[in-house]
Amino acid sequence: MFAEALAAWLAFLASLGIDMQLNPPASAQQIAAAESEIGFRLPDDLRALYGVADGQREPFETVPGTGFTATGFFFGGYAFASLEEALTEYRSWREIHEEAGADFAATYDWTRARAGDPVHPDYWRPGWFPFATDGGGNAYAVDLSPPPGGTYGQVIVIGRDEDERRVLAPSLTEFLRRTAQTAPRIDGRDGRFVSFDMEPRP
Repeated sequence: MFAEALAAWLAFLASLGIDMQLNPPASAQQIAAAESEIGFRLPDDLRALYGVADGQREPFETVPGTGFTATGFFFGGYAFASLEEALTEYRSWREIHEEAGADFAATYDWTRARAGDPVHPDYWRPGWFPFATDGGGNAYAVDLSPPPGGTYGQVIVIGRDEDERRVLAPSLTEFLRRTAQTAPRIDGRDGRFVSFDMEPRP
């Protein structure tokens, strides 16, 4: 199921003229080490994605001889983070959480969950693994500690600019499948760089 969703997603990116430059696969040992550090098993579809590529190349980097006509982020406005990049982001969030200690919830009590979405209304919590980042402190994450009614591995939005935590899809597989089918709005095409929004807006 994930393989089909990924194939459809890569075909969608190609339809935009994007020749996605991905890193070589992460090893099983690298995936296991990441899971050991965060204390959660990654969902099977994210493990499978890292088994295909350990994130993407810098999208603004020119790669001689590739012949691609456009580049962009793997997840629209969010770059596919390598395991090490994702862990660096995770450590930063965890450090903020640990330094605030008992005052953490009170300090970030403005964060809320979108009405009807089964996600904790927290600024951050262990088990939110950021697999795609925008470079400005915001991320798509898999939720590995959902509340009752949520799904292990559901895709959520987190970040310092995101007051509202929300669920985008019950899994990475479904996130890719849905977005490829709905043909998201193109936000911009700056030279060879293409960006688009993966999140449906009212």
